[in-house]
Amino acid sequence: MKFIFERLLFITLGLTSILTSCVSVGKISIQVAVPPPKVLPEDIQSLTIMNRSMTADFSNLSKDSLENLFVEKRLMLDATMKDSLAADTTVQVIGNALYESGRFDVMIPLKRNLLNFSNARNEALPSLKLPEVKQVCSEFKTDALLTLERFSEKVATSYHIDVLPIPDMNFNKEYAIFIQVVFHSDWKLYQPGEKLKVATFTVQDTIYYNSNGFSLQDTYEKMPTIKEALLGGAVENARIMASFISPGWETQIRNYFLTGNTEADKAVALLQDNKWSDAANLWNKFIHDKSPGFRSKIEFNLALAAEMNGDLDGAIVLAKKSFASKYSTYAENYVKMLQSRKALNP
Repeated sequence: MKFIFERLLFITLGLTSILTSCVSVGKISIQVAVPPPKVLPEDIQSLTIMNRSMTADFSNLSKDSLENLFVEKRLMLDATMKDSLAADTTVQVIGNALYESGRFDVMIPLKRNLLNFSNARNEALPSLKLPEVKQVCSEFKTDALLTLERFSEKVATSYHIDVLPIPDMNFNKEYAIFIQVVFHSDWKLYQPGEKLKVATFTVQDTIYYNSNGFSLQDTYEKMPTIKEALLGGAVENARIMASFISPGWETQIRNYFLTGNTEADKAVALLQDNKWSDAANLWNKFIHDKSPGFRSKIEFNLALAAEMNGDLDGAIVLAKKSFASKYSTYAENYVKMLQSRKALNP
């Protein structure tokens, strides 16, 4: 099983509270893993990603040919496009996104396109068979196969001129160009076993580009090309799909106690370097201290170190000990927060 580790962003020491308060509390800002809408089974730790959307009607349209078409249509384009580079970009970007999430190992084969002519008329593809999936997963040593089943983008553009009521200026017109890309994709996740398990996903959304200026040439040059807009839709399509099955990140604030003990508070420098195990080793020297108040702070800090090292169960145990050693609203709220995180990550 893989653990998602929190990523340390920065630490503030709260020097004012150190000088003025008996209870000195520092704060840290961290990024916490947020479960995706579709949590995949833990036995899926690695994925092969392939592309079944590439039918005979796909082509890698050149940037120049697309721009010529855009101009020929007088900047008023309305067309569904099946761009092979955009489809392949979606596969590569989702692979990177899933790997960077820390949840999956990812394999994208060099020969990743599974041409299927039955999709040329846009009908749904039949699912792959169990032997086919087993062969792919065995060849690439992965637990499951994720395929892009269908992919298309609809591009709509518009262009208009506004007359400005400013007679004393050298220009009295403002030009506006607008590009809309609606992207659609269907995906299937195949998990081989005694029986084949198949999950389906659909992504459909829109990205927009617009530009304004006082000359048509300048306005046009500030816009992405149609090819770039198609690739932008492919990237966003992959990002959305990745967010369905891989954890995201949410910035949260954590507290820690400054104990007033010179030796114990040397751990603060270790926090600044994101050395949570070293900080825990230092705090552990004081875990059996006779002072309930001091011990409670040490237990609280050890709970934070455990959370940062991916051990939610250990963090909950230590936070409860801190709460029992000496009551504080910090410990009470921390126990509740950790239990909520545990409920989301059983």
